[in-house]
Amino acid sequence: MTADPGSIAVLFGLDSGGLAPVRLHDSDVMARIRASLTNAPDLLRNSATESVSDALSSVLNIPLIDVLAAAWKTRHELREYCDQSKYPPGQVNNYVLAEHTISSNHRPRFQVQFDGAPCGPDIEFDVTLSLIVEAACLEIVNARITKATTGTIQGSGQISCAGAILVERKTAKVDIPGKFSFGEGIQIGMPYRSAPSAPVRTV
Repeated sequence: MTADPGSIAVLFGLDSGGLAPVRLHDSDVMARIRASLTNAPDLLRNSATESVSDALSSVLNIPLIDVLAAAWKTRHELREYCDQSKYPPGQVNNYVLAEHTISSNHRPRFQVQFDGAPCGPDIEFDVTLSLIVEAACLEIVNARITKATTGTIQGSGQISCAGAILVERKTAKVDIPGKFSFGEGIQIGMPYRSAPSAPVRTV
């Protein structure tokens, strides 16, 4: 599977062997898994770490723009665009975000099996990610983020397993060029119509 060039996996260098295989191999959880593979061929026992590493890279092949969009849709100030009394259906609105930081946490879990039976404990990784976004312009239609344009992004984070840090990385500022389209759009809330303001009475 080819990694998305703007994905979490690529940010951590998993597409080019960024995961420390020795640390993962020597971790307590992998030692327990290898010990449970007593009846398995040596090739399987020796390749268990590589298989887990490949699975992690695959599950983290998440585009960074998806991480950003998932955070943007929860911003409280965007809920205003759900009010169709102020922002009629079909109206295109642009909202500009100044520099902001987005944090994301992932806990992928894997299970090694031999002949259809689980071997040893599940392997859980703790992935923490922080993205500093220089700026972003969101296009909002019908209470949905339909398009986005971003400035430079700087990322940092780490991947750990059973208390052992396997990867820790901080990137230089990078450009994610272009305008991203989200198809039918990412829902930021249910559309509604606010009550009209009461007329001001003069005497």
